[in-house]
Amino acid sequence: MKYLKELVLFVSFIGISVVGLAQTPAEFEANYAKRIKLEEINGVYIPFDLEDAFAELTRLSDPQGIARFKSAHEDSIAQSHFGLQQWVQFNWGFDEGSRLSHYMKSKGISVPDDMSRVIVLTYHRKLNGQPLMLEQEVALISQRMAEEKAKRDAQKKTVVIEKRPHKE
Repeated sequence: MKYLKELVLFVSFIGISVVGLAQTPAEFEANYAKRIKLEEINGVYIPFDLEDAFAELTRLSDPQGIARFKSAHEDSIAQSHFGLQQWVQFNWGFDEGSRLSHYMKSKGISVPDDMSRVIVLTYHRKLNGQPLMLEQEVALISQRMAEEKAKRDAQKKTVVIEKRPHKE
């Protein structure tokens, strides 16, 4: 019974903490404006551009890990959302904004999942001495987003409400 009470208290505390994190759009924008200027968030260095991100990934990785990553097929790198891509997205603050996410937005990539995928994919290309092809990645993302919007728009239904006189 004692553990049950502690569990209830813990869950209540977590619930209160999560509610405290809710932000209005204005609060989010103010927080974003602060975060994009920070060199470090939660004790983690935030790169300022792609080359700095590559240098930081190299610095943080052991040589054997880099060798395995480099030898992986590009398709598996691009499709793997978990692992390095998730680490990049979370630790470099893409969801709430950071100077690197702001840089990626300036390049035309606004979705955090796309940001982390492009960073990891272009890092793989750099390690293998290939062109980064950032512009092509941005074009593919833009095309995909346009197709998704067109699909959503095609599924929209127009509702027409007609008012007719009431018969008595």
